[in-house]
Amino acid sequence: MRKMIFVLMFLCINMGTFKLTAYCPCDECSEGWGRLTHSGRIAEAGRTVAADLSVMNLGDKITIDGKEYVVEDSGGGVKGDHIDIFFDSHQEVEAFGVRNGEVKIWR
Repeated sequence: MRKMIFVLMFLCINMGTFKLTAYCPCDECSEGWGRLTHSGRIAEAGRTVAADLSVMNLGDKITIDGKEYVVEDSGGGVKGDHIDIFFDSHQEVEAFGVRNGEVKIWR
């Protein structure tokens, strides 16, 4: 009997240090889009991020300082080495502020 072995290989690309900001479904942050993302998925805190689609692709799985996210959105102010992380409330957005983080893409 033959055994079939499947090997899944992922390529990890170190993208370097990115500017990190935050957004939520409020009108001020989402410009009226609420939780609807560019990919058509509903944004979820702890999963959804917005990125510059000339740098990353929709659906890319990334880590930011070791935490996993999925690129599901884009934004007018998100350009180059900048990622916007989705949160449920504007209070969380303000608490997050602006910071820098190490980003890796898993493909």
